Amino acid sequence: MAPKQRRCFLVCGIVALVCILIEKSPTASAAIIPRCDQFSEEYDIRNAARDQDVLLIVHESDDADLRRNLCNKLTTTPRARLEAKDLRFAYMELTDGHEETDNGEWNPGTRGFATTSLGAKMFPALVYISKGMDGKSKYKEHTTSYSGSVESDAIDMASVEKWIESKIGFRLGNDIYNIVFFDSVASLFMSYGDAKGLNKLKQRGLALMVRFSTLFSFKEPFSSIGAMYNRAFKMSFEHGVSYCEEQVGKLEKKLEKHQSNLSSDKKHEFQQKLAILKSFSDPKELSPEDVRQILIHGVLHIGLILATLLLLILPSEENDGDEEEEAVNAVPVEAKVVVEDVKPKKE
Repeated sequence: MAPKQRRCFLVCGIVALVCILIEKSPTASAAIIPRCDQFSEEYDIRNAARDQDVLLIVHESDDADLRRNLCNKLTTTPRARLEAKDLRFAYMELTDGHEETDNGEWNPGTRGFATTSLGAKMFPALVYISKGMDGKSKYKEHTTSYSGSVESDAIDMASVEKWIESKIGFRLGNDIYNIVFFDSVASLFMSYGDAKGLNKLKQRGLALMVRFSTLFSFKEPFSSIGAMYNRAFKMSFEHGVSYCEEQVGKLEKKLEKHQSNLSSDKKHEFQQKLAILKSFSDPKELSPEDVRQILIHGVLHIGLILATLLLLILPSEENDGDEEEEAVNAVPVEAKVVVEDVKPKKE
């Protein structure tokens, strides 16, 4: 097989392996990726509020921190909560009146609408709009604005979250997650104990499999949770497999001691760490299917690494061309002297 054909074959193999790994990629249990929709005019809001309640965030274009915070929490809210209520999450950036560049028509912007129709006094603002609006409905009959404390131009997030919960009936974000496949890998990892020799190499391979699985993942909550699993593997190598069990005891004592002083976010952080650490300290009993899935992922990862290495080792098309050119010019061609037939001049 020619080098060029081998490279094409390897590239196709790598693409196939990547597709299989993506299809089989682990996910954080109970996660969902809902949308925070952008509304750019009054019609969008009125149309959405016909059949759905709307939680709207209104903010200046250069001050989107509140929106990012709440939309990030939305992405970690369990599916069961979101499906229990017909609700739309959206935001609107404030714009001033301006002339459209393409047709010269006047665009009134969104600032006037936000202050008059929605009744927003300060920005960023939160507005809850109840469903049932039509073309004749007045906003004041359907809207409730957040009026909590504001200090140093920063809204108190604890107050915001409490207000949102009172309007929509559930708390946004932050549940405790586990990645089921990583739990299986952690259980197999712990079964070898403080290993040496071949079993130590197996543990290294399992830890590398998890690290490789999280290497190119930037989605939440998978990214941050994957980082916790990676750290648990690393610290188990450095301090022994009893490390996670010791950390569980320390965190549980700290959580119990400071329960009344911790914010909800800090409590969640502790509880999330405990959930990951307990995958190591209290490993589950692996089923034959769990072991099979680990083996499949292991083979796929090894195949991908080997195929990539072979692709790097094989000569490129440019080198192939150089070899062909060298082969053509390998046999020297002897130059022949050309003797011109010069006829004598007639006198």
